[in-house]
Amino acid sequence: MGHRGEERRRANTRLNDKPFTSELDGVGPCIVTPGPWSAADFRFQAEHIVTSKLNNAGHNCVATQILLLPRHWDGTERLLSEIRHVLRELPRRGGYYPGAADRLDSVTRAHPEAETHGDDACRVLVPDITDPDDPMLTDEVFASALGVVRLPGDDVPDFLRAATEFANERLPGILGATLLVHPRTERDHRAAVDDAVATLRYGTLGVNCWSGFGFLLGYTPWGAFPGHTREDIGSGVGFVHNAFMLEDVEKTVLRAPFAPSPRGLFTGSPSLSPRPPYYVTNRTGRSTMAPLTAYATDPRPTRLPGIFASALRG
Repeated sequence: MGHRGEERRRANTRLNDKPFTSELDGVGPCIVTPGPWSAADFRFQAEHIVTSKLNNAGHNCVATQILLLPRHWDGTERLLSEIRHVLRELPRRGGYYPGAADRLDSVTRAHPEAETHGDDACRVLVPDITDPDDPMLTDEVFASALGVVRLPGDDVPDFLRAATEFANERLPGILGATLLVHPRTERDHRAAVDDAVATLRYGTLGVNCWSGFGFLLGYTPWGAFPGHTREDIGSGVGFVHNAFMLEDVEKTVLRAPFAPSPRGLFTGSPSLSPRPPYYVTNRTGRSTMAPLTAYATDPRPTRLPGIFASALRG
């Protein structure tokens, strides 16, 4: 842009007056609400969190970068243990995006306590970030590094207030956030969960689903939470997709079952959904998505049995 571009920015002098939309990145949070999780819940949500980080090898503008966990919940360390297990067991897939290796090196240099996982040691976990000026909290890594922040809160409402304030006030970017909450926890603390959903200032909020799914759907509005301008672009301005032509959109809220079928019957959120095919741990993702893509282009009913059979094995 050069100095002339900076001068035009300061003077708000536009070379092009045409309206535009833009979508930019940020430091995406995943908020984990404490609750009565089973062993299977810890395993499944660990796969979910790692997917939100490592889908496309971490090269996603809406990838989870900071995991917000309750400091005093007895499930925090158990969840981190399951996340480490998933990070270790995944097949090798190194970062390919330009500069990814350098950005990961900067994370490990700044955090001697950082853990590396996988055969290629390129999956980085920073298990306890405390410095408010930590670069993991101020800069997007756009690679396979996940940081953990432990927040206070003696009960669910206190924690959700702390997590919402942290995500809104401390993390740059307002494109997407994810909130995980057990169905029984949501029933017991409906007002606190509803307040968090309403208060989080992100263009797409996924409740029990990675916010990136809002982009994959294609018809839901996709973009940053309103408030940025051309001069201070932040995570962008305007929404795309929006197949129903909704006006004055503030954000998209997605909801998904906390547990896949058939276990959802026991958590209070019954669903027919198996493990999603975009999960990095899905064993049949390729064999499910290939016929599903074919069905999208040629929707013959005879294709459906094979798609369902593959999806259920994932």
